[in-house]
Amino acid sequence: MVPIYVIGLGFYMVPILLARGRVSGTAYEPFTGRLLYHLLGTRPDAASLQLAPGLPAANRGTLNLLVRPMAWVSRVTGFVPKAFLYPPLRPTSEGAMVGARCEFLDKALRDHVAAGDQVVILGAGWDTRAYGLLAGRDAALFEVDALATQAVKRAAIEKTGLDALHVTFVTCDFNRQSWLDALETHGFDPQRCTFVLWEGVTMYLEEQAIQSTLRAVATLPPGSRIAFDFFTREWIDGVAGRMGQWALVATYGESLAFGFSVLPDFEGRLGAYMAEQGLVLENCRPMGDEREGRVPYGGLAVAVTPEA
Repeated sequence: MVPIYVIGLGFYMVPILLARGRVSGTAYEPFTGRLLYHLLGTRPDAASLQLAPGLPAANRGTLNLLVRPMAWVSRVTGFVPKAFLYPPLRPTSEGAMVGARCEFLDKALRDHVAAGDQVVILGAGWDTRAYGLLAGRDAALFEVDALATQAVKRAAIEKTGLDALHVTFVTCDFNRQSWLDALETHGFDPQRCTFVLWEGVTMYLEEQAIQSTLRAVATLPPGSRIAFDFFTREWIDGVAGRMGQWALVATYGESLAFGFSVLPDFEGRLGAYMAEQGLVLENCRPMGDEREGRVPYGGLAVAVTPEA
């Protein structure tokens, strides 16, 4: 199947390279992972399959020569590579990061989004939870993203006929603009309990933007939450992180900017950082080496706005 995969990879990479520096390329990695989970029957996501042909790099060539053949081979042989497993094995390898954070964040949404809440998907990219997992819930749904990336998604939604009438789209430059201010101009109510989903974003922002986001969540009503994934500062500064940085820049033209320091105590360091921003760490888990004192490459967390 390798010759077919190579041709399919061309259909995938050319649109990404043509849009480098304007539209997020890294947004395709979690999206492709979820497509595979759907095709393998482990995490249903019909919306992702519907949206795919409308996205430049998830075109029919990519689907029919790369994604579908990979899923077909796994179904026929019964062998599923670790990167395609859902839920993934623990400890979580770097290749299985997409599945680990998908599982963690899906559960956080199911556990904490109640009727009447608001859900804000920051840096939404090609996320389809608003059209699947969250569809039909009595919650106000907002997708916030950079102008160029969101324009591509909205064009894909229109092209593929995906029902998005229940979603409010908001554009924002996260390094220079308050996403909360941007939301309030689009009907967001800062007095309502809110769940903020922040997937695949923290590592590309400067620390000032990280802190501003967390502090903005801390101004929301008690019980509001933010769920997110991250790389660790220790991993980014190490050999593996530098190699990952090179690969990201070469492939997508995007570089790593921020990582949380987690040694010597993963939960303690993360909890202290959340407290500095006015939040309480509610749940967390490392990704990578989970042994005490070792360096995980990343982590997952939910923080909550405390009672006054």
